[in-house]
Amino acid sequence: MATYTRILVGVDGSNEAEAALRRGIKLAKTDGATLGIGFVADIRRIAPLIDYEQTYAKKAKAYGEELVEIYRNEAERAGVKQVKTFVHFGTPKSTLVRKIAKQFEPDIMLVGSTGLTATEQFLLGSVSEYVAGHAPCDVIIVRGKAWNERKDEV
Repeated sequence: MATYTRILVGVDGSNEAEAALRRGIKLAKTDGATLGIGFVADIRRIAPLIDYEQTYAKKAKAYGEELVEIYRNEAERAGVKQVKTFVHFGTPKSTLVRKIAKQFEPDIMLVGSTGLTATEQFLLGSVSEYVAGHAPCDVIIVRGKAWNERKDEV
């Protein structure tokens, strides 16, 4: 199995992203790697609401900073020695790959399998699909539950 030195996890607060974070923490601890945790505040949702942009931006930034800090603490409690966090504004899929990954230079990226509604996935494409196709490194797409726990849901 490959040993990774820089592991980046994209988070948004969803169950799938939290599963990706737990997997990333485990990998970072096992490999002694630096763990990057990236959050992107989705600006697509505010384009028609320019008057509310400043309020939304402040709230989104505060939410992202709080979320990555909670996750940083979780990783450190689990024994990860080096954790870096990133909070950016933009379109999650491209910002995660083009800005955060470029800045952090990961060996591997982990993202949750879902996070958008079915309509948004159809029209915009999923973050996980985009990351898998455009990341400069290996990618693991993590489902919320292990395959053997999901067999009854299929």
